[in-house]
Amino acid sequence: MTSDDRSFPLPTPRRRFFKKAAAISATLGAAASAWVGATDPRSGSVGVHGALAADGTGPLKMAFIQWQPHTVPAAWSKGIEEVLKDQPQTQYKLLDGQNKVEVQVSLMDALINEGTAVIFLQPIDSVALAPSINKAKRASISVITLNIDATAQHAAHVEMSHYYGAMEIARVMGEKMGGKGEVAILNAPPGIIIRDQRTNGFVEGLKKHHPNVKVVADQVADWSRKKAQDVLATILNAKPGLTGVYGVNDSMALGAVDVAKEKGLLGKLVIFGNDGEKDALESIENGELTGTQYTDVYQQGRFAASAATVLASGQVPATAFKKQAHLLMPFVIATRENVKQIQPSQRW
Repeated sequence: MTSDDRSFPLPTPRRRFFKKAAAISATLGAAASAWVGATDPRSGSVGVHGALAADGTGPLKMAFIQWQPHTVPAAWSKGIEEVLKDQPQTQYKLLDGQNKVEVQVSLMDALINEGTAVIFLQPIDSVALAPSINKAKRASISVITLNIDATAQHAAHVEMSHYYGAMEIARVMGEKMGGKGEVAILNAPPGIIIRDQRTNGFVEGLKKHHPNVKVVADQVADWSRKKAQDVLATILNAKPGLTGVYGVNDSMALGAVDVAKEKGLLGKLVIFGNDGEKDALESIENGELTGTQYTDVYQQGRFAASAATVLASGQVPATAFKKQAHLLMPFVIATRENVKQIQPSQRW
C-alpha cells in the first residue's frame, strides 16, 4: 500500500488532508495482510510473533528504539501508545539509542532475549543494524522501521515522503523566490539515507519547476539549530546575494531564521524547513520561517502500531506476506497561507 504524495498540491484544505489520513488509518488493520511483507522466518525472512507467550498467559511485548530523544520520535511514540493502550495484553516501552550504533545493537539483543513480539526501530545506520534485524527475524520477531529504512528485509517501513516532499518544497519555494535566485542547503551528515532523499528531491524539484534558481552552497549543519546559525553566517559572507535557504529539517531552518533576524534579512531570505514540528509552524505564523513540509507524525506512529498489532496477533500466517511493506505518509507544504488549517491537536 503506497500513498501517492503528489495528490496533495498546494493549497490543500486541512480537512481533505486529514480525512484521507483518517480513512487510511481506519482501514489499516483490515488491510495489513495485503501489504505487510514477510515470509517464513526459518527461511531468513520476516517473522510473525504470537500475541502471547507459549502458555497463552504472558504479555505481548513491543518496544521502540529511537535514534535519540527528539520531537519527531517522541510524537511517533505517542501515536504508537494511542493505539496500543487499547490492547490490554500489550506492554510497550520507548528506548533511547543515544545516537550510538552500538547502543541500538545492544538494545536489539536485549529485546530479542526478552521475547519481544514487535520492535519499532529508527536505525542510526541502515547497514550496521541489518545483522540485528536478521537476528530478530530468526527469532520470529517483526521489525518495523520508522523514517530510516534498513538494508535487511523486514516487516514494514513507514516514512515521511522525503523525496517527493522535497520536490514539492522546491516548487513552492521557487514560487516564493519569483522563479530565480540563489539557494543554500543546510544539510544532514553524509551516510544517512533521508539526507540523500531530501537533497535529491529538492535539487530535482528545482530543475523541473525553477531552473533559474541555483543551489550555490550545500553545507552540513548536523541537524542542529546552533550549527546551522554558524554555517549560514559563513555562507552569507561568501554569498551575500543569497536569496533562499533550505534546511533539510526544521531545526536547521530555524537556525537560518535566527541568522536572518540578526542580519536584518527577514523578508529578504526565503527559508524552508522539513518535518513540520510545532516550533516551525509557529515561526511561519509569526512571519519568520517561509514554509515547511508538514507530516502528521502522530499518525505515522499510529500506522506503525496498527500494523504491529496485526503482525503480533498471530492471525495472519507468514505465508501471506510476500515482501516488505513501504508506506509513504501524506504531507502538506505549510506556508503562512494555510498553516492555520493545521489544528493544535495535530501539532507536535
